[in-house]
Amino acid sequence: MRSGKGILVLLLAAMAGQCGVLAANEAAKASPEQLEFFEREIRPLFVENCYLCHSEHHKEAGGLRVDDFRALTDGGNSGAAIVPGDSANSILIKRVTHSDDGKTMPPERRLSEEQIADLKRWIDDGAAWPPLVVPADVDQTLEAGVELYKSLKENHWAWQPLQKVDVPKPSEDSPLANWPRDDVDQFVLAKLQENDLEPVADASKAVLLRRLTYDLTGLPPTESEILGFLLDDSTTAVETVVDRLLDSPAFGERWGRHWLDVARYSESTGSARNLPYPHAWRYRDYVIDSFNSDKPFNKFLQEQIAGDLLPANSVSQKREQLIATGFLALGVKDVNQRFQVRYDMDNVDEQIDTVSRSVLGLTVSCARCHDHKFDPITTRDYYALAGIFASTELCDALRNQMGGGGLAYYVPARLISLSESATNEPDAELKQTIELKRAEAQAARAAFIKVRDRVKQKDRGAEHAKLLQKARQEMQRAQAELVALTDPAKSGPVALGVRDSAKVSDTEIRIRGEAEQRGPIVPRGFLSVLDHVPDRSIEQGQSGRYELAKWLTDASNPLTARVAVNRIWQHLFAEGMVRTVDNFGSTGDEPSHPELLDYLAQRFINEGWSFKKLIRRLVLTRAYQLSSEGVEASIATDPSNRFIWRHAPRRLEAEEIRDTILFAANQLDRSRPNGSPADELPVREIRNNGPEASKLLTVAAASSYRSVYLPLLRGIVPNSLEVFDFAEQSLVTGRRTNTTVAPQALFLLNDSFVRSHSVNVVRRLNASEKDHRAKVVDAYRLILNRQPSSDEIQRAADFIDEFLVEYTSIQSELQADAEKFAQGIQEEIDVETENSGTAPAAVEKNEKAAKQQGKKGVQELTAAAAPRGWSGCRD
Repeated sequence: MRSGKGILVLLLAAMAGQCGVLAANEAAKASPEQLEFFEREIRPLFVENCYLCHSEHHKEAGGLRVDDFRALTDGGNSGAAIVPGDSANSILIKRVTHSDDGKTMPPERRLSEEQIADLKRWIDDGAAWPPLVVPADVDQTLEAGVELYKSLKENHWAWQPLQKVDVPKPSEDSPLANWPRDDVDQFVLAKLQENDLEPVADASKAVLLRRLTYDLTGLPPTESEILGFLLDDSTTAVETVVDRLLDSPAFGERWGRHWLDVARYSESTGSARNLPYPHAWRYRDYVIDSFNSDKPFNKFLQEQIAGDLLPANSVSQKREQLIATGFLALGVKDVNQRFQVRYDMDNVDEQIDTVSRSVLGLTVSCARCHDHKFDPITTRDYYALAGIFASTELCDALRNQMGGGGLAYYVPARLISLSESATNEPDAELKQTIELKRAEAQAARAAFIKVRDRVKQKDRGAEHAKLLQKARQEMQRAQAELVALTDPAKSGPVALGVRDSAKVSDTEIRIRGEAEQRGPIVPRGFLSVLDHVPDRSIEQGQSGRYELAKWLTDASNPLTARVAVNRIWQHLFAEGMVRTVDNFGSTGDEPSHPELLDYLAQRFINEGWSFKKLIRRLVLTRAYQLSSEGVEASIATDPSNRFIWRHAPRRLEAEEIRDTILFAANQLDRSRPNGSPADELPVREIRNNGPEASKLLTVAAASSYRSVYLPLLRGIVPNSLEVFDFAEQSLVTGRRTNTTVAPQALFLLNDSFVRSHSVNVVRRLNASEKDHRAKVVDAYRLILNRQPSSDEIQRAADFIDEFLVEYTSIQSELQADAEKFAQGIQEEIDVETENSGTAPAAVEKNEKAAKQQGKKGVQELTAAAAPRGWSGCRD
């Protein structure tokens, strides 16, 4: 077929010299005659015969596209479609010349001998392809930008090396000279005096114990813990409590949850088709155990970035490190993306965003399409990191494809086996069975697609609907049988994570972020903005994740320690010294105490990157132990408490509220469950209103485990957590939102979880023979860990008295109504019996009416007895 098209490519080549540079690829050196031949003969051939199944605007059948040069040379599921210069070894030629009509391409017809000859000539001549025109502003910063970037690199505080700072000392004649208990207090006091502020008095022992217990464990103190602390008059009483709380398993559950917020932890993909991650809970448990064992934070990060590449001293340590890499695998994924290259680059972008925000507090993903508008992070920096992650295989058991039912998205081979025998190969007989089942599954899927397409295009009757249903069932049966043979989860423990790809290489800048628009290749590397951190050459044949993990945690990297310390500070003082905890860039906040931040970051590194040591030090400071009392003058000067003149009160978080309800009801199970309810889900699409979601929410509502162990799927969060500003599971969430909205009050008044456990609390209080005023005191001590004031006791007593009067009145009315109703029934029965000798109709009618009346009475009594909701505050 001759199209007459051609000379356009010459115009494009002429324009390239004015518009930018040409992307580097194998076709860049093609002659004008070769390019003209491609445009005149080859592209029209592809458009007419191949585009319907293998192009951007249609689909990517078999993982192959013919409208993109790199897609052709990288190939689809069967390998590279063309080998430039060698048509004999090009799969494309083998398929268009296949002797079996059922396997030849295009389907249902053959290319002419002339067309096949053109394809062979094109490939043997080097497979000429019009080079991509790269805009002039790609991979180079304009002159104005160079100066701006230079200024930002030199002046913005965040990426400067950690500064050695001297601890300030108050003058000896200052009335607050003896106020500090620690060097941290010296920094705080210096800033207070600089702003003419004075600290408030210390918190009471009872308030301090509640604060410490919630902050370190997420739970309230028990009655015996309160009593023991109040009776301990030693100078080490607070230290003793702090050490006990840090050693508690509840510490890892509380502080591990903080990191899970940052790690955007979830048990499903979210996005267009929400598929479960059945084994994600292993990462959750790894995080909790790491905090409880006080694993050094630098090691903790290294394991999550490159645990599979780190040396291990035992099988258990190796398993732990493999599970840790789930950090990179648990993000949002659009499995419904039809094009593999876009799916891969979107996942790379998600990983870059997660790592850069969580570890460095930088928004590196802004440089995917262009140089960062506000920070000195170039597109080249972005793709230097992208090469590392593009050379990393996601082991999340998923594939992408446009549409699919049943287990179509599930690829069990993409799981990490934790069994010691994981390297054992299946025997020859099993291999043969697997191959037969794989072929059967592929054939069933092809048959389903064929029927589906026919129904879409032509037939919509009931008969064809039955055919479609039968084809779908057959496909799903074949998928399930294949999974049963190949799923490593059937024979041992598995985890989600990552490993180096079989193909490791640098990647190209993608023009305007478009995955197929490939510009110059960028060597794998790290951010140039931190050029004072020693560079690490990436080992040949490896992705570079090992080197990235070491670079991120190098002691000279100022951001990693600053970001970590700031997160700890926020969780103890309600706000970070840098309030934008996930953004240390030029659009983020300036630190309130820059010298203190660097001082603590240096101490953090020098003391072995220990979370427990830093937390212990901070909670023993005078600043942490201040009262939350408000002082009018100080509020006027510093309304947000930026300089720590008091301890800022905070609302309990979602998990703390739920766990406290269970605690007060004496129903809290403090053990760790084995796995997660989500690990029983098959890997198929979950609908938000479907049976799987309903079942998980029911399980969550009935669970008595701590909230950190509830099943957490994207878009399907238990009500008890969602209503109180639970973390956004699709993004790095270093700081949760804090809202006060009507649904929170409605939840505490009406939700079955709250109502049922309110009854349990009442039963617990009613176990004693005390009067209701004494029980009010017990309730305050149980739930709020303090004695109520006399006014609070009186208000509660008045409420109970009023309620009892109302309740008794309703009971009396119902009793009178019941007696009157029973009397009427008896009269009707007597009449019926007298007239007919039996009374079956009257009895049946009146029994039904009696049940309805009884139901109404129960509802009225329940409404009268409805428990009033409550909300909590740590202080």
